Amino acid sequence: MKKAIAIVASLFIIGGAVFVSRAVQPATSDELARAAALKLFQSLTEDQKKLAVKEFTDKDRYTEQFPAVKRPGLPTKSLTKEQKEMVEAVVKAITSEYGAKRCLEVAKQTGGDATYVNFFGEPSADKPFAWRVASHHLTLIYAQFGQDKVNEFGPILLGGNPVKDLWAEEEKLAIELYGSLSPDESKSIQAKGINAGSGGAIGKAGVKLGDLNEKSRGLARKLLAKRLEVFAADRRKTAESLIDRDGGVDSLRIAFWNAADKSHLEGGNYHWRIGNDTFVADWQTAGKNHIHMTVRARAKKG
Repeated sequence: MKKAIAIVASLFIIGGAVFVSRAVQPATSDELARAAALKLFQSLTEDQKKLAVKEFTDKDRYTEQFPAVKRPGLPTKSLTKEQKEMVEAVVKAITSEYGAKRCLEVAKQTGGDATYVNFFGEPSADKPFAWRVASHHLTLIYAQFGQDKVNEFGPILLGGNPVKDLWAEEEKLAIELYGSLSPDESKSIQAKGINAGSGGAIGKAGVKLGDLNEKSRGLARKLLAKRLEVFAADRRKTAESLIDRDGGVDSLRIAFWNAADKSHLEGGNYHWRIGNDTFVADWQTAGKNHIHMTVRARAKKG
């Protein structure tokens, strides 16, 4: 009898533990990001909000600028120490550990004199809003769409000057991919008549990932995955879902400008782009120690 009671009691304890574990699920990365953005927003004074807050549909949300220029928004140099820490908390919430380390390092290169924060709409759990930090070689967007369908990601700008080895793992994959191409693929993958500047449309340049030889196809997938590794899990899923909705990874095209046979630190001068009509991820070598990188997706209307 005592044994039976002990068994029932243990099952009750186990069941209770399972119930508690299910009831208290850890916050998702997007939930953490929304909470961090809301905390920052609530800390702003009325004068700071006048500079930082714009309409959700404001066209500046889509601005892509790599230079250290004066931008609309709230300059981080005017934030308190605590508010600057809140900005960093949002960055860490929307990126992975790998991405945060690199993004925060790029941000340090610019400093607060040319770094600006914006809110597009007020942070809410059920209404669309976006948060953006932008500076030299770094633009990060976190957007929530309330009840609306998610139809966009970014635009995100990355890179650096001096970039040093911040993106060395990604560059290694690009060089390995280029070296794995067959002679015919090396010719067909070269972009012709397409703007090499970061963020441009790929059009019909290059070849589809699915048409590459097996080794090159696998490396191209890894290259794309490495770029998306910058982001936290929920952000990454958003980008991946937009790619899937438009035919999947193998339907994306990949193009190179020049031969990717050595690192930019060794004098390499190449660019690459993976994308289609709705998605782009690219790398532009702007010089030794100087890289521009874009990630952006916007679903087709209709």
